[in-house]
Amino acid sequence: MPLHRFVLAFVPVALLAGLPAQNSTKKIRPQPGELAAKAGSAVPWRKDVTEALQEAKSDGKLVFWYVPSVARSPMDRKPEIDRYLRGGPFSWPTTIELLRTHFVPVAEIAKGDFAKELGLVRNKFLEPGYLVLDGEGKVLAKVDQITTLHPEWFEAPLRALVGQKPDGFPGAPALREAWDAYRQGDRKLASERALAVHAQKPAPTTAAEALWLAGAAACRSGQNEAARTRWQELVASHPDEPMAWKAALELEGHGPFVHGFEDYLPLPAAALAKPPTDGSRLPGVYSEAELWQRSVAFLCSMDDGNGVVRDSIYDFGGTDGLPNVYAAVTCLVGEALLAASDAQRQGRLVLEPDVLAQVEGMLTRIRKNIETDAWVAPSDRDEILWPRAYALRFLAAWQQRRGDKDALRPVWQRGVGSLLALQPETGVWFHEYGNPFAIATALQGLHSARAAGIEVPQENIDRGLRALAMDRTPEGAFTYGHTTNGKPRATLEAAAGRMPLCELGLFLFGGSDQAKLHAAVVAGHRHHALLAAVRKYDDHADQHGYGGFFFWFDMLARTEAARALTDAKERERLLLEQKNLVMALPEFDGCFVDSHELGRAYGTAMALLCLDGCR
Repeated sequence: MPLHRFVLAFVPVALLAGLPAQNSTKKIRPQPGELAAKAGSAVPWRKDVTEALQEAKSDGKLVFWYVPSVARSPMDRKPEIDRYLRGGPFSWPTTIELLRTHFVPVAEIAKGDFAKELGLVRNKFLEPGYLVLDGEGKVLAKVDQITTLHPEWFEAPLRALVGQKPDGFPGAPALREAWDAYRQGDRKLASERALAVHAQKPAPTTAAEALWLAGAAACRSGQNEAARTRWQELVASHPDEPMAWKAALELEGHGPFVHGFEDYLPLPAAALAKPPTDGSRLPGVYSEAELWQRSVAFLCSMDDGNGVVRDSIYDFGGTDGLPNVYAAVTCLVGEALLAASDAQRQGRLVLEPDVLAQVEGMLTRIRKNIETDAWVAPSDRDEILWPRAYALRFLAAWQQRRGDKDALRPVWQRGVGSLLALQPETGVWFHEYGNPFAIATALQGLHSARAAGIEVPQENIDRGLRALAMDRTPEGAFTYGHTTNGKPRATLEAAAGRMPLCELGLFLFGGSDQAKLHAAVVAGHRHHALLAAVRKYDDHADQHGYGGFFFWFDMLARTEAARALTDAKERERLLLEQKNLVMALPEFDGCFVDSHELGRAYGTAMALLCLDGCR
């Protein structure tokens, strides 16, 4: 299949035309078009917090301060997350009306002494978020780290502050049946009912919402062309409506819905009544079984119809690497779905028949993509390691859970050959640069191949082990990049996140022992708070170099390293501690995320793999 078919279905045409044809680190980040840029502008934003406070005091209102960023924030993709909020809640008709009527809304980057007094500083307030203040400047509500968007959830605390009781999902009354169908999982019926309402020529705002809903239902069903058709119709027929601006933003690939950060499914009362602890995180609302059910349904809804999940915008290795990022994430999604299917078969999990059918269909498409290998961008060298290594993970999970050894053998052999071809004479596997966690990931994939009976040349293993050992300090810390000159240098605090994976890479082939592996896992737990503090940043964010994109990567590695411990009592203790960490991290809708750049499908798949590994 041509490369462009595997680029996000809603990216701008300009991006597709400019996609580098060879290995490049060029980042192509187009700006929204004229109509898309209007998303969120229906809210009457003030530009200055001080003036907004004065107005609120005079009019007897509250200030809603939207904080798109804070001074000196290490967040890389500030414009992207700002667009998510503007294209999400700030484009929703009832939210716009709520902010217009009961608040003085202001959008201003937090800086200066007043911001410091309110704690709006880097590493303490992670954008995007908001504050609600009274006219005297007293903080009545403070929410940051918002990575999941849902109009009912977003409005609930704001309505409570102005004395309004929640009244169900805030959709247009004329579309109630259509919204009910969508929220109950019948997307076909939702689209039909929405279009029926639109055919009756209702008021422009309702007509726009009807076309939006029809497109949303198609998008979540993997029918991207149908979604584009409905949203293009919306843009053309109602260009003055905020929903049309939102549709334009989504069509250009900038919006929260196509990236999986926004949806409208039913939420339990506890998710609406319980104030968020940080941003969208809401522990204690769902059982483990409910987390699996909601997360699996979400992962299936992100299938583009071809067995690919394209929600990630991780372009650290250049825009030409995105197809490889999509393939890698999809392999992890497939592995999580295999675990869910296995749990269903064993009676440990109950999935609805339609969801189970979606799981099987998506797994079939993912396996076909791995077999044909047409979904990767082989000329890209920055991210190609991940789909190569994670394809081996998927094959190992398939063979372990479903057999089919003979049919998979040629796929295994080609996959191993592709991964070995990436190893230079130094033995240092790489992604954007040579490093120990890339080496360890490759070794882990090759170990799974050997366990499946596939021949892997020992010389490649030995080169990898020697390279990985070069990056290990006597204390057990591993360097961030590969050590090329001199002795490896790294502190335990800075290396604790990657230590379990790297030590496991050595251990699998006899290059380490139980004591060192145990020490690595314990170090990961001991310094977990450093990793957790920057979980929702999309770049290196603290003095140790931690960033959000390491969070679930390191969490899964820690889980799998703990599983390799032979001391049953200690293994059980560490896995229980790990499971408790995961159970404290779901978003209010029962899914998971770390860096918004990697996406919610990645975070959700990794969290499920952690839970499966902690059994």
